[in-house]
Amino acid sequence: MEVVGKDVALSLLAEHRRTLLAGGQSCVMCALAKIEDDGCVARSRHAVVRLDRFACRYGHLMVIPRVHVERMSELDWEVFIDVQRLVFEAARAVETCLKPARVFTATLGAAAELPQTYSHYHVHVIPVAETDERSRPARVLSWSEGVVIYDDDEASRMCRELVASWPRSG
Repeated sequence: MEVVGKDVALSLLAEHRRTLLAGGQSCVMCALAKIEDDGCVARSRHAVVRLDRFACRYGHLMVIPRVHVERMSELDWEVFIDVQRLVFEAARAVETCLKPARVFTATLGAAAELPQTYSHYHVHVIPVAETDERSRPARVLSWSEGVVIYDDDEASRMCRELVASWPRSG
């Protein structure tokens, strides 16, 4: 794992975007929702939970609906509640696995495609270890503290740990 500055992260993200879209997808989040690899921490009928490979904090997850929608209001209730269940479970897994001071959740999806975000509605689950000024939402939800970049082995290990911490139902 490495923490890089915003300029380096934007360059790496642009390459990552090109790679994901090379398969014919027009949306990065749609492409991520379709990948069946060990970067997927959990999945349901309507959404997937993935480790954010360009993360605000170590252990940062994204919950991505499988259907392309740009607004929460476009989701059917069944899909919305399934996404929210995964957000709840992801926050619990992050708390169990990483023991952060706080877990932030943020519903995102920009009005237009931008270098650091996408119009596809999704939810971030972000562990926050700090309890000082770095824990302010504006700083956590930006790349001002650097961007966590995992190598493949580190990402796989983190995903396995989160899967092992995932709450079991029933």
